[in-house]
Amino acid sequence: MSAPNGVGASDGAGPSDGAGRADGAGRADRTTGVRRWAVLVTPVANRVYAGDAPRLLAAELALVLGAGGAPADVAVEHVAGLPYVVLTSPGDLDDRSRRAVAAASTAHALFERRTLPDGAEALVPVPLPAVNLYDDDLLTIPKYPGKTNEHVTRLLLDLAVAALEDGPAGAAGGAPAARRRLRLLDPLAGRGTTLHLALMAGMDATGVEVDAGEVDAHRAFLVRWLRTKRLKHSVDAGRLTVAGTRLGDRLRVQVSPSREAARAGDVQVLEVLRADTAAVGPVLAAGSFDLLVTDAPYGVQHGSARPGGRGGRAGGPSGGAGRDGAGRDGATGRDRGPHDLLERALPVWVPLLRRGGVLAMSWNTHVLPRPELVALLERHGLEVLAAGEDGALAHRVDQAVHRDLVLARRPGRTPGAAAG
Repeated sequence: MSAPNGVGASDGAGPSDGAGRADGAGRADRTTGVRRWAVLVTPVANRVYAGDAPRLLAAELALVLGAGGAPADVAVEHVAGLPYVVLTSPGDLDDRSRRAVAAASTAHALFERRTLPDGAEALVPVPLPAVNLYDDDLLTIPKYPGKTNEHVTRLLLDLAVAALEDGPAGAAGGAPAARRRLRLLDPLAGRGTTLHLALMAGMDATGVEVDAGEVDAHRAFLVRWLRTKRLKHSVDAGRLTVAGTRLGDRLRVQVSPSREAARAGDVQVLEVLRADTAAVGPVLAAGSFDLLVTDAPYGVQHGSARPGGRGGRAGGPSGGAGRDGAGRDGATGRDRGPHDLLERALPVWVPLLRRGGVLAMSWNTHVLPRPELVALLERHGLEVLAAGEDGALAHRVDQAVHRDLVLARRPGRTPGAAAG
């Protein structure tokens, strides 16, 4: 999986009219079979992220479509004053490519760009498959300080699935029943944004979170949401023990996306372990996860309790001011920056990935430069992929946080393919 070489930007050269014409730019060439597509970017409430969303979506689609064997030239253009991600393909988009567009982080709608008999250009709507197994308010309802931007989480998950060495065992937008269900681990789960997105994508999900308040809030919301949606589910909670020693607590939720699925025995599992993320090795089976997707601490919000420390919440908004990223919080015992946490946790996390499994992580480059993170991941046995090394996935969050994304793979049977 390589960085996108075909991602460009354009202001839609020439004036655009209200009908969506861009003065000849991007017309399909029916004689050569070349097709042009335009992806409308989802409106994003966060003003800072909204400015970067078209560029990030273009990089995402270039990587995902390329990994699936359907490379396309990708650019950002403005048509009728709105940003679109424009794709150029040698023919029609196949089913997998349409699913990839539908599942992309900020893809709102897909259009084909066609030239009308009078020379004007039209944007013709293209139906996209339904890719979410559950309503998206599972992601959008929760509002709280420290919440990870769900668009970033979608981006991470999308890229992680595309980077699997043996190809996507199931599409990021919900695996067909005949395919093996992917298993995802978020070792810094917070209130479960990543876990909920994994459920929507048809996966089983396990999260680890040290903060009892976060786990309790997550459980309260999820149970209320499942009851409101009248979904067939069960909830079990109990102590998490190993060899008679209590490590924390365990929450296990089983749910089916529909009555038909429940009757067919199609049940997904979401599990949350309230424990130190660096201490869960004895609890989880080695090689049992396809994906490890997480948002590393920017300064204070997420982390694990140091031995003998309290696992309380350190405070401070996610990606916001007040997250200095230095050392550990003396009151809570929580790692406040990514380096120390990763040094302690990676020896536990890496063995939990199967061979060929992928780690996808976002982090604050102000507190951990990319070369240092790459060296850290490689020292713990992961092969860092080229995706994002050109800065195409980096973006500003605020004055204190410049977020980037990294993908790494646990070497499998063909380690030479890992850098591709």
